[in-house]
Amino acid sequence: MAENSFSSSSSRQPHRLFLPLMIGGGVSVVLTLFAIGYLTLTTPEPVPDDIYTIMQKAKAKAEADKAGNSKDAETAIPENATLLPDGTFDFAKYSYYSFPLPFVSNLASGKGMLTVEVAVATYGNTLASEKVMKQLETFNPKIRSAINLKLSDQNLSDIDTVDKRNKLAKTLLQEVKLLVDGPNMDGPSAITDFHFVKFVISGAQ
Repeated sequence: MAENSFSSSSSRQPHRLFLPLMIGGGVSVVLTLFAIGYLTLTTPEPVPDDIYTIMQKAKAKAEADKAGNSKDAETAIPENATLLPDGTFDFAKYSYYSFPLPFVSNLASGKGMLTVEVAVATYGNTLASEKVMKQLETFNPKIRSAINLKLSDQNLSDIDTVDKRNKLAKTLLQEVKLLVDGPNMDGPSAITDFHFVKFVISGAQ
């Protein structure tokens, strides 16, 4: 009788150990997966460079390329661009200065009136264009006077065709260049074009 009870209790012993082992193993697996997921998902990404650092790196690279005088450095800068100190490019473009008031003048014959609106174009990067715009504003009265005198010297026969008006525009372009650049101009002028935005002849006979 005692033997039977000992054998039944010993046969139940593995069953009692099996359940805690299963629970412990499951908890271990869950904790391991949690630890792996936590470490994977919470690893901080590298902080990107701020704009100041990026600009400093670009400037350093540009200076290194310039110092190296390599062909790659020469081809890296587009033809119509200027490399700024911060490593960015300033592309050349057309800028226009429009005179705020129209030009009104009598024709040389005294019979008829000419009313024109004028714009002057310059081609260059931002800094160069801004400089020219300031010069045009500074010389505005002098330029208006020169244009008015030239217009008042015209007869109807001098401006009655498109070709003659284009010729007048070229003449006025030279007048503006002379006033802005001066008589002893070195190199090409920053003033590139002279445009008639409006051209009206009235009262001519």
